[in-house]
Amino acid sequence: MKSTPIDPATLSNPAAPFSQGMLTSSGATWLHISGQISGEGACEDQAKTVWNQITQVLKEAGMEIRNLVKINQYIVAGTDVSAYTKIRNSFIDGHRPANTLVLVPALAGEGVLLEVEAVAAKF
Repeated sequence: MKSTPIDPATLSNPAAPFSQGMLTSSGATWLHISGQISGEGACEDQAKTVWNQITQVLKEAGMEIRNLVKINQYIVAGTDVSAYTKIRNSFIDGHRPANTLVLVPALAGEGVLLEVEAVAAKF
């Protein structure tokens, strides 16, 4: 079995590409990806770097973007959400893992505008 998106009809359809939940059976190999940051360039540059780093960690573990089941995203400026989302969507390419995006006042590291951590599962 693989991860199955859970989107109850009683809840509104998410406007962004994510699922309300991801059902994953036991027997999976789990990968918890630490928060990835860049600190170099504008939001778009940092987002590309961060998602490239996530892709590299997944690849090293023998996984792909489609194995992501949960993404936590932290962004300093609300004005960067749209630009970040555009980059994220280009990497996840229609995959709909569970998703949380939080605006925060600051992140560790000078010039860091966003941080992304993730969980992936492979059967």
